[in-house]
Amino acid sequence: MIKKSFMLLIANSFSRVANYLYTLFTANILLLTEYGLLSSIMPFQSLILVLSSFGIAPSVSRFTSIYITDDKKDKISSSLFFVPIGILLFFILFALIPLILNFYSADIRKGIETPLKIILLVIPLGVLFSVFTGILLGIKKVNFMAVSIFALSLSYFLLSVPLSYLFRVPGASGALVGGYVIGIIVSFSLILKSGIKLRVQREHYKEFMKIFSFAIPVSIFSLSLVLLFNADIYILAHFFGPSIVGIYGMASPTAGVVPSFAIALSAVLLPELSKLKSMEKEGIESIKISLKASFDITLPVALSLFAFSTPIIYFLFGIKEGGWVLKLLSIGMLFYSVFYIASTSIQAMGKQWTPMKITVLIAGINVILNYLWIPKYDINGAAFATMVSCIIGMILILKSLGIFFIPDKRFVIFSTVIFLLMMIFEAIIGLFPSRIVNFLVYGGFGSPLILGYYYYLKKKWK
Repeated sequence: MIKKSFMLLIANSFSRVANYLYTLFTANILLLTEYGLLSSIMPFQSLILVLSSFGIAPSVSRFTSIYITDDKKDKISSSLFFVPIGILLFFILFALIPLILNFYSADIRKGIETPLKIILLVIPLGVLFSVFTGILLGIKKVNFMAVSIFALSLSYFLLSVPLSYLFRVPGASGALVGGYVIGIIVSFSLILKSGIKLRVQREHYKEFMKIFSFAIPVSIFSLSLVLLFNADIYILAHFFGPSIVGIYGMASPTAGVVPSFAIALSAVLLPELSKLKSMEKEGIESIKISLKASFDITLPVALSLFAFSTPIIYFLFGIKEGGWVLKLLSIGMLFYSVFYIASTSIQAMGKQWTPMKITVLIAGINVILNYLWIPKYDINGAAFATMVSCIIGMILILKSLGIFFIPDKRFVIFSTVIFLLMMIFEAIIGLFPSRIVNFLVYGGFGSPLILGYYYYLKKKWK
């Protein structure tokens, strides 16, 4: 299971790296106020991406896997009925843009109308890309799916740099559209190479409704995740101007590197567990191993970001604010990694309504906490609200799954020692005026510790 996930892990990791490089480069290319405008529409962009996927990829993957097993390849084409839904959503949201703009503060509202219109083009493109990647995963072409993700992410990043220079915020938004166009071309070519012929037939509509029914709770789950992780920026953009939003928008994506492995692992876990009709011994063991592996790999990343938060933010973006935001979000993302694996496992067992209900609940909690804490504590209140929501979500989903794991005692002690050494070092050294000096000093100290950590981890998982 874990070995299978590594190719997808690499692709998803590359995707996150490319997305993060996009954040890094645009933050340094644009002015802080301009980047604040871009950060303000990031939640809407995330919403667009969810609406465009509509739970399509995991749903199509699940049913494609079943069609292959039952030797009914012709039914794979039924998933293309999602495309008209994507086109309809595009026109609906385009008409609603004036209402969407009214939520933002006056300082932000006037600078984001054009970027919002550009991003809407992603909806029909994203639907098609999600269908294609779902098919590739369902037919066990993980390498082809990985290539598709590579193509989209690389194109997105490469386009964003010149477009940001030339067209500022609208250009940065338009890069995503170009990335999806290239991703669609690549993924469709790989489907044809796999011997799958996509021919939409009227009789496929009934089969499509089965996929659609499965996708609804998955989509609500995904929309709730968007609300969970973007309510903070939405509400910050409501109360404050672009500069405050810009600072938070630098720290938040940095914390987003923590759950990369969990997300990659879950993509492989879904079609594998879909074959099981109940919580059989094999499925339970796979889930336990996945939870432990995800926790072991994400823990050092989260602890490193927590310990060196301010030097990392300063080196990457040249600002000294946002350190506590990164600390709180990093811990939150550690718990989210466990939550995501467990949620995917439940979905794969055909109980997709359970994680949906839990995610809706914690998303609601997150919104309430953000409204309570942001006016008092601004960006730190937003980060704390997200962290608390992730912890609650993990507890609820593990209770629902009925699986609990306790990390190895020696592993916890070893991790704690590494973490304390980092914290002591940061407290003594502080922050240097030069961004390069900060990188050399903290990187020189932290790298051997992290390498030692993963060497220990390698021996543990032999």
